[in-house]
Amino acid sequence: MYNARRWLFLALEEQKGAGWIKFINRFLMVLVSLNVIAVTVESEHSIYETYAAFFWWFEVFSVAVFTIEYIVRAWICVESSDVDFKHPVGGRWRYLLSPMALVDLVAILPFYLSFFLGVADWRVLRSLRLLRLLKLTRYSHSLGLLLVVLKQEAETLVSALFILSMLILLSATGMYLVEGHIQPEKFGSIPRAVWWSTVTVATVGYGDAVPITTVGKVFSGMIIITGIAVAALPAAILASGIINELKRRRESFRIEMIKAMEDGRLDFGGLRYLEKVRLKIGISRSDARLVFEEVKQDIRLQTYTNCPHCAQPIVIKHPPGHIYVRPAKRQRER
Repeated sequence: MYNARRWLFLALEEQKGAGWIKFINRFLMVLVSLNVIAVTVESEHSIYETYAAFFWWFEVFSVAVFTIEYIVRAWICVESSDVDFKHPVGGRWRYLLSPMALVDLVAILPFYLSFFLGVADWRVLRSLRLLRLLKLTRYSHSLGLLLVVLKQEAETLVSALFILSMLILLSATGMYLVEGHIQPEKFGSIPRAVWWSTVTVATVGYGDAVPITTVGKVFSGMIIITGIAVAALPAAILASGIINELKRRRESFRIEMIKAMEDGRLDFGGLRYLEKVRLKIGISRSDARLVFEEVKQDIRLQTYTNCPHCAQPIVIKHPPGHIYVRPAKRQRER
């Protein structure tokens, strides 16, 4: 039982192994993608009416697989290195409240609500199945990177969105004061003017509500120019956060590679270890090769020798213009 639980944990959570482990993860990825396609296609009423039976049985099959996955993940979570999940009862409960477990629950909850409770608006619940797309974050390093950046930059993003909201409200108030008495159906109140201010600050400009007075046009131009800068803040914060996170991951991989090549060599075991680290950190093979070449170049600028006084092994690091001498780790006997 323990071996099976450990094997499933490595397969589903760590995604380590070959053969059946790769097949299971790829099967789940394909099934999630097919569910998203099915939800999108069946929104066309004529197609859904023609293939209703197929969509129903595909949904039953998908929910059965996702339910088994949900239960299995709750069972194997005690194998995690995270101490919060170690307890057989409390750990599993904390896991069920974790973000990814809640995503798994939302993926199957609409089906059971409609089946057991007889919810009337089945269209809404069918649309909610699109949230299954979030399950792909387990398998996509790109989506995982985005979630990490969103978590890290949450406070900054909230501040930027707050500034954006204030600009929208102030511009709506200004347009209400300037044009409210001239175009009451569009700018007769601050809530009515909010739609105009939103599309104007976002520089979309649908043209369904436009100022007609000179003062209103000048005010709109000022808001558009200001909106270009303010509306771009969230995108700039995300871009900066992604770049910084990628730099941190590359530096982490670089540190691990330096440790693995401490004696100037890299054997097969070290390569396997670095590949595991690369997958865990989530950097591409091209980035890993670039870091490897940089570290290899640094290693070339080192000389391994023995101290002439005490005969202890030392490493002389001599980058251009500098020389550093430090004790060397004894090389492993081969």
